[in-house]
Amino acid sequence: MEIVEQLKEMWGNVRIPALCFETAGGRSALIFQNQAAQELCPDGGSALAAMPEPEAVELLARAAEPCDKTDPLFCHIGGRVFLAVLFAWNGLCVCLLRDVSDYYRGVQGRLDEAVMANRAKTSFLSEMSHDIRTPMNAIIGMTDIALTQKETPARIREYLNKIKTASGHMMSIINEVLDMSRIESGRITLQPEEVEIADILHEILIVARPQADAKHQKFELKLGRVEHERVVADALRFKQICLNLLSNAIKFTPDGGTVTMFMEILRGEDPERLLLNLYVRDTGIGMSKEFLSRVFTPFEREQSLTISKIQGTGLGMAIAKNLVELMGGAISVESEPGVGSCFSITVPLKAAAMHLGAYQEALCGKHILLLDSLESRAQTVQEMAERTGISVDWAKEPEQAVYYINEAIFADYEYFAFLAAEKTEGVELLSFLPEIRRRMGSDFPIILLAEGDWQHTEYMFTRAGVDAFIPLPLFGSRLYAGLYAFTPQGRMEQEQESGRAQRSFEGRRVLLAEDNELNREIACEILQMTGVSIETAEDGQQALELFRSRPPFYFDLILMDIQMPVMNGLDATRRLRALDRPDAGEVPIVAMTANAFVEDVNQSLEAGMDAHVPKPLDMDVLFACLERFLGRRGV
Repeated sequence: MEIVEQLKEMWGNVRIPALCFETAGGRSALIFQNQAAQELCPDGGSALAAMPEPEAVELLARAAEPCDKTDPLFCHIGGRVFLAVLFAWNGLCVCLLRDVSDYYRGVQGRLDEAVMANRAKTSFLSEMSHDIRTPMNAIIGMTDIALTQKETPARIREYLNKIKTASGHMMSIINEVLDMSRIESGRITLQPEEVEIADILHEILIVARPQADAKHQKFELKLGRVEHERVVADALRFKQICLNLLSNAIKFTPDGGTVTMFMEILRGEDPERLLLNLYVRDTGIGMSKEFLSRVFTPFEREQSLTISKIQGTGLGMAIAKNLVELMGGAISVESEPGVGSCFSITVPLKAAAMHLGAYQEALCGKHILLLDSLESRAQTVQEMAERTGISVDWAKEPEQAVYYINEAIFADYEYFAFLAAEKTEGVELLSFLPEIRRRMGSDFPIILLAEGDWQHTEYMFTRAGVDAFIPLPLFGSRLYAGLYAFTPQGRMEQEQESGRAQRSFEGRRVLLAEDNELNREIACEILQMTGVSIETAEDGQQALELFRSRPPFYFDLILMDIQMPVMNGLDATRRLRALDRPDAGEVPIVAMTANAFVEDVNQSLEAGMDAHVPKPLDMDVLFACLERFLGRRGV
């Protein structure tokens, strides 16, 4: 009672609302409020009770330990906003409520305006995706068509290739801006699927190595332990992360510098859980300590004379960070001006089942000979081979390889294949391999393990007797597939695949719904290369009427744009599927559209479509789609 009287004397007539709390055992209780605080509550209750419950709970928690929180606490009472200022006094906790209503509302108004402006920008960029991709489809499509013309002069072909390269660069910039806008709006989603790490890595290298070669840089790929090769991941987004890191490293590293990429996949305590560790290190210009804190901020680029001529949007690292975090991983960077930078990421992955059944059945019991001067790689090949029942004889030098071949002849057993590492010390393979070919015969498989671009050396090595190439660093899936191709089962599958690749689709009818005249011309030009018959419609309503006017099973495939006048592709598909005729539910319908995001794909499938081909059109993707839907029935 005495303490309350002291509080009245000290705080009772203060014009600022004041609350006093008694604290004990990490808890607090309100024991006094002055007249100014009482006036905030018309019903005569406590100011604490007049606050929203979450704010009252937070205020009590802070009163119990007033020094633990430094961020401001705003309390709403009777339409007004107060800033709670807490401090210790005579063993109690005093809270003064400072009226900041005008300031708070002003700041909140400006914040709301900023949020609305940001949402408008994000919405604008997202909705612009279709309009941007449509003309890019025309540029890339027409360029591809021109490049297929055999009579195109070499000089013109050179110009076309430069246009194609520039178009690809333009699309990468457009995609970065659109991706960033979707990340900011929370509309970007992952699309995980079962993939081979080897496939992802080699697709990354196909893009990165030529970029490094163009600047005469040394590109090093280091592979740590890969304890599981098949994973569940969004391959497209993972490649985007890696290529952003690599292109940045190559871009900011001078000619003759070094770019290194390291990757390992380790298994955790849970056999289904994996951890991917990856870093990209360069000997480039590096970054200042001041800029490091902003390197993952959108549109940020360090301003210096050194990089003033280097192109970019300043979005690559921001996108990489957001995608890594979306995957549940983390990204970090170390850098020093004039020395270089190192970006590191860790990403958790889920293991997928390895499909080795066909390989094991075809390869078990086979015997191969390996020529490689590098012991660590030879051990890796032996370990991988053992998993499918293959035995390996390892020759460190060519004389030892000849010895093994002679022993096999005397012992009357056969080698299934000969593997040779391109960089084997003490041997000139282009001279040695023809000798192996003469000894083993024309049908004996000779396979090269090489790090370089096979297209650059294929002519020389095939003339020397090499039948196939397996890229390094070596993955089990690539080794098994390379050997499997020479088994009877593998040869039969290759013949069937070759037959499909050469198949003409003459006699098949395709309905193309596309409102843009130029895009319609491009699609028709590409489709005619396959021999199909094409009928066109300029909107969804025309496509629906054209389908109705033809007899059942007249069309073998429908290619449907999404954004069209009169009736869009989604509505046209729904109405077509609902028609009372036997082919309405069976005819394949493929979205061929500039609406290329994950939710766009899902909307297409929900409307009744069977697949989704994005624009700008990729001829290989389109031909694969035709094979999928037109090649499954007899011609």
